[in-house]
Amino acid sequence: MLEQEKMSIIEKLEAEQLESEYDAWIFTDGGCRNNGNNAGEHVLPTDKAAWAYVILHDGHAMTATGGKVGATNNQMEMTAVLESLKALEDMGLSQKKLLLSLDSDYVRTGTAWIKGWKERGWRNSNGKAVANQDLWKEIDKEISKFSDLTFKHVKGHGNSDGNNLADALVNEQMDKM
Repeated sequence: MLEQEKMSIIEKLEAEQLESEYDAWIFTDGGCRNNGNNAGEHVLPTDKAAWAYVILHDGHAMTATGGKVGATNNQMEMTAVLESLKALEDMGLSQKKLLLSLDSDYVRTGTAWIKGWKERGWRNSNGKAVANQDLWKEIDKEISKFSDLTFKHVKGHGNSDGNNLADALVNEQMDKM
């Protein structure tokens, strides 16, 4: 995505957010270049993976990215949410009305399952240990600090400008690695 195109999308989203009922909009995304493409569907230790978020608040946009080799797509999706929550807390927005849009059904549904996992000692309904437990525990800790956080699933690579921007940032981060 060209810089000019990114700026145009950001300006449009900033204006739309100001007119919404939410104090901030958050878009997150994560990815891995070879997730599931290798024999046995395992990520290789050298595979590039990255996360990104876009936070729109008070007519301004803030973005951040990060990357890690050997991480899975799900781990990067989770990290994007976790890092955005930390940023929102640092911005003093934990008691505001927030909309977090993400294309990861794994993360969105997982946030609803956390309570049950904790009750079962971080085991899923089949009695197996929950995958990515360390990240889920961190996400749970962060979510507990927020009073009005709504998770919304958006179709990846669909018509969500914010999600497409976060996706572009993820790919730029992986290109730099």
